[in-house]
Amino acid sequence: MPIDYVNLFALVSVAVVAPLLMDLLRLPVPDAVAMILIGIAVGSSGLGWIRLDSTVELLGSLGLAYLLFVAGMEVRLDVLRGNALVTGLVAFVLSVGIAVGLAVALYATGLIINVGVIVATLLTTSLGIVVVVLKDTGMLNTPMGQLTLLGGLLGDFTSVALISVIAPADGATLGSTLRGLAIFCVGGLLLAVVLFRLSVVQRLREAVARRSGGASQLGVRLAVATMLGFAALGQLVGLEAILGSFVAGVAVSAISDRGERNGGGGKTRTKVEVVGFGLLVPIFFVTTGVTFDLGALADSAADLVLVPILLVAMVATRALPTLLFARMLTKREVLAAGLLLSTKLTFVVAVVQVAGAAGQITPATASALITAAIITVVTLPTAATWTLRRRPDPKPQEISQA
Repeated sequence: MPIDYVNLFALVSVAVVAPLLMDLLRLPVPDAVAMILIGIAVGSSGLGWIRLDSTVELLGSLGLAYLLFVAGMEVRLDVLRGNALVTGLVAFVLSVGIAVGLAVALYATGLIINVGVIVATLLTTSLGIVVVVLKDTGMLNTPMGQLTLLGGLLGDFTSVALISVIAPADGATLGSTLRGLAIFCVGGLLLAVVLFRLSVVQRLREAVARRSGGASQLGVRLAVATMLGFAALGQLVGLEAILGSFVAGVAVSAISDRGERNGGGGKTRTKVEVVGFGLLVPIFFVTTGVTFDLGALADSAADLVLVPILLVAMVATRALPTLLFARMLTKREVLAAGLLLSTKLTFVVAVVQVAGAAGQITPATASALITAAIITVVTLPTAATWTLRRRPDPKPQEISQA
């Protein structure tokens, strides 16, 4: 099938122009949001300059898988332990209860057609943005950072697993999908153990280190192969491949952390991010904007009302349970944790895309969810950063890595 290079060039140009435009105009808008907004302006809901052809659709799907892979790499398993682990688990269970209650209420009023899809979106957190904020404010290795990371990890994994059950592969039943999920968990764990074991073999580690530069870039190839391997495993058992991509990112993150402690591994993580954020991930975000159905959202007053309702639900689901952190954190840290956990975009877009393809969500609801998510990612991280930077002394004690 021939490639429409003009259409592809226009798409990539948006990915280049969007962050530059935000910088020149000095607008505090994240790059991902800027690409989605400009994509809306030039896509089917706007000027119609870019269309969704087979090439763009393929690259957008790869971008989604790679984005979830990179999001999984943001997870730091080495800082999730101890009392914070128990508190974080209890808070997440409470989040699940709130999400289910709110989704059932929305379903009862006729505003949505699928409870599971809404639960999946309410539980998510934009881990990539959260990690950047925690790093910039020096809170990544504190109890507050630990609890926030745990909440984001649990929410994102649950969301991807849930959407895999809600929108199973063609011809799959609920029972077969659940069996597939169980097989994936066992198979994924075994695959991860094998990778961990291989990562400590001295000769293999030295061989990878020698071939990680120049034209070989073996470390990047191994990371991408791991992503595709987990994605293939998910697909083979009838699940969404994005679940495998996310789990692969977590596995590669843990292996990379071990490599850093042994004198290497950090460069591979950086290179993997460059590959994703340099090409595939931007294409995914622009494609999201190009396919955004603004008309469906504007056609109904009820759907317009759904935006603020979903926005409140997104914040309530993740922010209210952080009150359990009060015995461990200061008031400002509790507030910041709630704001960060309520920040959503990546997984909301992923859920909407998968659920829309399976007919489990209306175009208007999909647009309302993405609109509400964009509002959270534009406002909440900035508010959390301001809150943390105004944190009074003494500074919170960092968690020992021993």
